[in-house]
Amino acid sequence: MRNIILQNELVNNLLKLGLNELKLCFRMRLTNHLYNDYLTGFTYYQIGNLDNRIANPDQLITQDVEKFCNSVVDLYSNVSKPLLDILIYICKLNTAIGSLGPASLLSYLVFSGLLLTRLRRPIGKMTITEQRYEGEYRYVNSRLITNSEEIAFYNGNRREKQTINGTFQKLVRKIKIRHVNSTYSERLEDYYQSGRMLISLAQALGRIVLAGREMTRLSGFTARITDIQEVLKELNSGRYERTMVTQIIKDDSVEKIPLIPGKGKIIIADNIIKFEHIPLVTPNGDILIRDLSFEVSSGTNVLVCGPNGCGKSSLFRVLGELWPLCGGQLTKPQRGKLFYVPQRPYMTLGSLRDQVIYPDTHEDQKKEGTSDRVLKEYLDNVQLGHILEREGSWDIVQDWMDVLSGGEKQRMAMARLFYHKPQFAILDECTSAVSVDVEDFIYSHCRKVGITLFTVSHRKSLWKHHEYYLHMDGRGNYEFKPITKETVEFGS
Repeated sequence: MRNIILQNELVNNLLKLGLNELKLCFRMRLTNHLYNDYLTGFTYYQIGNLDNRIANPDQLITQDVEKFCNSVVDLYSNVSKPLLDILIYICKLNTAIGSLGPASLLSYLVFSGLLLTRLRRPIGKMTITEQRYEGEYRYVNSRLITNSEEIAFYNGNRREKQTINGTFQKLVRKIKIRHVNSTYSERLEDYYQSGRMLISLAQALGRIVLAGREMTRLSGFTARITDIQEVLKELNSGRYERTMVTQIIKDDSVEKIPLIPGKGKIIIADNIIKFEHIPLVTPNGDILIRDLSFEVSSGTNVLVCGPNGCGKSSLFRVLGELWPLCGGQLTKPQRGKLFYVPQRPYMTLGSLRDQVIYPDTHEDQKKEGTSDRVLKEYLDNVQLGHILEREGSWDIVQDWMDVLSGGEKQRMAMARLFYHKPQFAILDECTSAVSVDVEDFIYSHCRKVGITLFTVSHRKSLWKHHEYYLHMDGRGNYEFKPITKETVEFGS
């Protein structure tokens, strides 16, 4: 009888080990599949800004995927294993149990209980470490959602995918270690819990009844996973679905114009940015400017000004291909030759070097032939050389969003601009926390190395660094004119 119990429990634990591995493999495959779609192009930005079908993609990709995988695998164990238990218990309970069986079982339970207490001690530390990795995994996903626009402008999807995959692989390795180390402890625990075969038989019957509830839960998780897969595929193919303001307004007096994302045409050309009859439209359908046309060649800096909500940021989102064209024709360089520096610069997870070269990696820096000495010059140019001296190494890893002050982060973003040397750069209030003398040096250096600037700022001190200004009044009108001595400068 004892041999039967041991054999039964051995099979049970082998099944559990196999189910845990199946859950992990299923989660790995599904997570990698979703990330391949989620981090293709600008999908991670578009899913929250151009499409409103998925409200919380971070929770869905992390928590709901895990629950879905667990439910699918548990459904198998809640049906197949109880059926096997029922068959074994019904057959063996027909045989009388001698006194040797209970005595041996009691001795075994005492021994296994003491051994189990000993083996449980390291499991607590493993659980703490695993939960820490779970927290890091959720954190890097929430950072991607919070900073999606800045990352999209930097074209940092490849770098962010490396960071997320690296964090996820650390979590996977820790889960695998826990599965292997907890097998023996779980085996003894199952022996202890399965002392009475009659109770196990009742539990098996109950699990069959509860399998119906698991089917209901599984259907809910399946619907969630299916929704995000469909949305990701549509976003990657350029199809968006969002409730438009023009769909809600019923007033016939409101002039209707066709708003078809992707209707406009983009032409790739170096050293020129040209808007030709482009409607500036938000994803909600709000028309900011009905017909925008202007042309800027390399070497001609442009100051973009106007009240809040007039369309300044919208202009750059269209220029950066974050928002689709709803008409007209846009001539611009390829994305790698157009750089965006936001007011709230994005600091990636990584070393001090990573902050300067983002979204490039250290390997990309080596391929470009840029030495650390040149990076030090970029930091010195923006008065950040003391940070390298303070940290002592390019490879020091910190939470740079907290370590650097607001002005230091803006200057770090400018050092990043000097490293990439694009044809055009968009400076969106990116020197608001920088002193005037540093600001003057930055603009002079950009002109020296041939970086043409589009600047959004309310500072009068910046007008002297530009040849043209683009003013939007917030009522659908704009003017694009050269800056002369007669031009009235406005700002603070």
